[in-house]
Amino acid sequence: MDNKQTPENNNYSKEEMARTIAKNMSSHSFSDNSDIRNTLSDKDFKEKKPLSKTKIILLSVGAVALVALLTFYFYGMAKTKDKFLPETYINGGNVGAMTVEEVTEFFQKKQAEKVPKNITIVKADGTSASIPGDKIGYNDNIAKSVESFFESQNHYFWFTSLLSKEEFELKVEYSYDLDKLDGEVQRRVVDTSLDDGSEDAYIEKSDKKFVIVEEIQGTKIDSSKQTELLEYIKEQISQGNTRVDISELDFYEKPEVVAEDLQETCDKLNAIVDITIAYDFDYTTETLEGETIIDWITVNKRSKVPYTVDSDKVMEYVEQLAGKYDTYKKDRTFKSTSRGTILVKQGKGCYGWWIDQQKTCDALIEAIEAGENASLEPVYYVNPNSNYKYTCNEDWRTEKTDIGNTYIEVDLKKQHLWYYENGKLKFETDIVSGKPTEERNTPEGVYKLWLKEKDKTLTGSNSTESWETPVKYWNNISTIGVGLHDATWHSSFGGDRYKNYGSHGCINMPLEAAKYVYENIEIGTPCVMYW
Repeated sequence: MDNKQTPENNNYSKEEMARTIAKNMSSHSFSDNSDIRNTLSDKDFKEKKPLSKTKIILLSVGAVALVALLTFYFYGMAKTKDKFLPETYINGGNVGAMTVEEVTEFFQKKQAEKVPKNITIVKADGTSASIPGDKIGYNDNIAKSVESFFESQNHYFWFTSLLSKEEFELKVEYSYDLDKLDGEVQRRVVDTSLDDGSEDAYIEKSDKKFVIVEEIQGTKIDSSKQTELLEYIKEQISQGNTRVDISELDFYEKPEVVAEDLQETCDKLNAIVDITIAYDFDYTTETLEGETIIDWITVNKRSKVPYTVDSDKVMEYVEQLAGKYDTYKKDRTFKSTSRGTILVKQGKGCYGWWIDQQKTCDALIEAIEAGENASLEPVYYVNPNSNYKYTCNEDWRTEKTDIGNTYIEVDLKKQHLWYYENGKLKFETDIVSGKPTEERNTPEGVYKLWLKEKDKTLTGSNSTESWETPVKYWNNISTIGVGLHDATWHSSFGGDRYKNYGSHGCINMPLEAAKYVYENIEIGTPCVMYW
């Protein structure tokens, strides 16, 4: 390449060509006229007159000039063959006497200085992906443009280039195979980012405090923005940028939860440390402190729900409350009228306090999530079939009993009923209880007067019979169909009549006795029945 011409070292000019041609003309010699005469016959010399000396000189000069001119022309043709004509300029550089290959190579080298062989993509993690140009079909217009410039020159009139210069402008354009570029970007940029996804901010519990762990912006390309990313890279390359920085652009998957989203929740959680939730049990209060509550809170990393209250732990607490304060299904010590203090089995009785544990648990979780001080009452169970509520008179509730001094007492052995109000006997009557068979026996237990109806027809059936019995006063004390009602078909009450003429389980009473219960005993009064 040291001997190759370039637009910078090309000094071939009109003056140098002229000197070269003159030198060739001076060294040219002609043979004498004997050669010509030898071709002519003696007859020819005899017929023509000899030329004058002047004409001979003129003809000789003309011949010499013609030969010189032809020599000059063909020498110029040979000199400019396969080369650009003298005084040819491309982008301001003289390429005269240079071949198409030399000019092409020159401009391709200059282009290579501007356009590196590789395309570099700077990613968000600071690393770079290098895409070789030959991998994406790099192509430019230099060779075709130089060839077209050369072919546009008329080398038969090469000498005209000695009189004026010819200028060309080479606008370099280059391109890539876009399909190949898409594939390389997918492989070298998108696919390599798949394991570097973003991470959501989350709340973390540290000792007795909650703190926010900030989100992490990953480098995984957002699949919904891949097309936009490819178009951006193509646009940058088309503008001549072979180093494309996408590190700060919005092409990456973003965290769904950022620290700012969690600040309010974190503040609320930290406030829980100082809250108090109090449960009212009428005669006492159970207090739940925030320091206990925060141990029930589970923070959820990388979840749309930043934290949850551990329902299992809350339920354990509610179960403890139920175990301590529920009185339903519990046996009771009772001071009877004629037998002294006895133990009454709960049996099938419905009396007592019965916490609906699931609903109470749900309500407590809701209160905890509110993050504020609260005074609550347990949610008590309600029978879904009868709407019977398992609660009692709040005034009668103490640590030792929930019956109080107002109650109905039924001694099933004595077949007798007493009613006490504030500890004083207000009413008593003989009764007839259920016939002592498996299907008709009256079960002992602690019941509650909870429903009153007049002129009701009692219906029922068992394995051997069915019945429809109209009564004047229906005083329901159970959830199993046992109640206190008038039974005017009996000729007497008390004694052993129940053994042969007993009811289907209810307490049969004289009409006036049933009326007394209906008109004088309040709803909610406990009814203690025992054998």
